[in-house]
Amino acid sequence: MAEAEDVRSVSGMKYYPKRGQVELTMTFPEEKYLWNYDFHPTPVSLRTWGAWTYAAIWFGMVFVIPTWFLAAAGFSFGLNWWQILVDFLLGSFIVLVPTLVQSHGGARYGMSEPQLTRTRWGIYGAQIPSWIRAIISMGWWSIVSYIITEAVVGFYAVLSGQVALLSGANSYSLALAFPRLFWTSFLTIIVVQVLLFYFSPPTKAQPPLKFLARMAAPIVALGFVALFVFVMQSSGWNFTPITRIQLPVHSFWLGEFAYLNAVIADWATMAVSMPDFTRFASSQRAQVWGQLWMPFMMTAVAAMALLASGATMALGINGGQGIIDPVMMATVLLPKWLSLYVLFSFALAMFVVNVFANSIAPGYDIANTYSKHLSWFRGILIGIAISAALGAWTFYASGAYGFIYDWLLAYGALLGAVEGIIVFDYVIIRRFKFEVADVYLSKGKFRYWKGFNPAAIIAFALAVVLTYSARWGLWVNPVTEMLYANSWLSTFFLAGVAYVILMKFWVIPRYQPFMRGGLLRGYQSEEVKDLFGRSPQGR
Repeated sequence: MAEAEDVRSVSGMKYYPKRGQVELTMTFPEEKYLWNYDFHPTPVSLRTWGAWTYAAIWFGMVFVIPTWFLAAAGFSFGLNWWQILVDFLLGSFIVLVPTLVQSHGGARYGMSEPQLTRTRWGIYGAQIPSWIRAIISMGWWSIVSYIITEAVVGFYAVLSGQVALLSGANSYSLALAFPRLFWTSFLTIIVVQVLLFYFSPPTKAQPPLKFLARMAAPIVALGFVALFVFVMQSSGWNFTPITRIQLPVHSFWLGEFAYLNAVIADWATMAVSMPDFTRFASSQRAQVWGQLWMPFMMTAVAAMALLASGATMALGINGGQGIIDPVMMATVLLPKWLSLYVLFSFALAMFVVNVFANSIAPGYDIANTYSKHLSWFRGILIGIAISAALGAWTFYASGAYGFIYDWLLAYGALLGAVEGIIVFDYVIIRRFKFEVADVYLSKGKFRYWKGFNPAAIIAFALAVVLTYSARWGLWVNPVTEMLYANSWLSTFFLAGVAYVILMKFWVIPRYQPFMRGGLLRGYQSEEVKDLFGRSPQGR
């Protein structure tokens, strides 16, 4: 089908105007550090994922326990129930913008994130944001693996009739009641994930992962709905306690912006990582339509979490404090066989999000460090070792404040700067176009200064230091405190604007003089103009 299309070929690159996709037809075995078959752009013939696949991926990642927990955490930041829902919808739409921009590059060029990042940070400088993303993702990996284990052990407690052994209804209850089973299950879950990746190499468009995303979506949806409906019916659909919660008295706007940025940061890792999946997209339309549902899914889960938590308060559980952990809610409140199904769906949901959000991307990042000896699968194995060392589940278990301020806002500042550079470079500087082959060349157009783009490094450092200044005690005042509360938004705009200024007045004239143009129309080389056409329609 692709052969019948109008195709433009320039320097080993083919452009399919109807599909809006570029294919790289040459290989670079001599570039041992920068190229191997895992990192070569996906051939157009293997780009088969449609909108439903991307919608199912997001469905599987959104309908998870941390989303539910984050919704209930809003009360601790002085927000009422409707303000929490507004922040969920707004924050999700905000993070969708860099997600779609980054996804465009994956779908157009068939590249994963580490290779796309070379165009902004340089062929060697790309290691910096890639390792930031890898460490954060593997931190999430340990949190999610812990929650999967909770669901599995909760399944055992229900099946064996030992729910009465549970004391309290928090994230540690199951680990304390069944310690040997809990940690054995934790290790088993790790092995199962490793086996899935071993039998699902990226060079084959990862068919088992595609099947998993599609299969899991309806099972997970039914599980969440079943829990929600049963709890609500048990309370006579009485959720009114959440309308009477005594909210903390402190600066409203500080709490409001902190919570909004926490919602943004919740999926900021995927805003960087989506090219690892959109490299298999059949078209730009497929990946865009598949992802536009995400903000509405997030808000729906938040609404279910708030209403169900209110229902458990109305039932007088935990002395009227209720239960906000859905795993404990399903274990303690549901009839036996319904509880088993819901816990299974929770485990499946968390497994899907660990696969798509927290494992594939770090595998590419780590392997990209030394492509000659590290394949995608070996990168994942190293990532799992990092995850075990981080033990990031302690942030999740520490409660709302620690989870948001010490985890989501802390890494949100880092990813905001990375994504600011991504968006401002790809949209404003390059207008969605660049030289694909040079991504794999040690002496190519993305070498910048010895393989590093000084504009990206300086812009990133400036944005992060300013935003962290109050957190680090370097410069504490209302302005710097608000910068940290706005962690993702602060670094996104600070890094993006600084990057554009440095590129225009320094880096492009000095290190990329072959690029012609300006900020109004973007900067392009003659080679890129020949490939895409010299009219705006080439976009």
